[in-house]
Amino acid sequence: MKKENNEQNEQIVEENLDLPLEESNEKDKSQEYLDMLQRLKAEFENYMKRNEEERKEFVKYAKHDLILKLLSIKDDFERALESEKESEEFAKGVEMIFKQLHKTLEEEGVKPIKSLGEKFDPYKHDVIGKVEHDKHEDVIVEEIKKGYMLKDKILRPSLVKVSKLKEDKNE
Repeated sequence: MKKENNEQNEQIVEENLDLPLEESNEKDKSQEYLDMLQRLKAEFENYMKRNEEERKEFVKYAKHDLILKLLSIKDDFERALESEKESEEFAKGVEMIFKQLHKTLEEEGVKPIKSLGEKFDPYKHDVIGKVEHDKHEDVIVEEIKKGYMLKDKILRPSLVKVSKLKEDKNE
């Protein structure tokens, strides 16, 4: 390595013998800066590639713990469905599983979007119908499908029906 550097330096010196000393030093400095910049650029590109690979790997397995919890709930549902269907015990079992699922989702930061009786918000609600109402307009009167948020982001908007004011037929 040192031998190569010495040969490169000798070559640069020979090329610059014709130049005045000041120009030769400037050319050496600019070449040195250019080499340093090219190395930094290559290192940065490699860093970005490694970072992207690590991010892809993280995303690939990010929900590992959640899936394990949900699989345990799935197992409980399967056991409940395979058991003798004595109506009261079966209902209690399914209710317990539902509570476990609700708790797991809550622990992961999933919460339902409050809709019924609320003012329509296009970011949280999707309207699938309108119902005539005497007093209120754009108030949610029926929730068809519950919406959910993950922390502060909408996972799924609520499907709702909203009120619209009745039109007077006398006018």
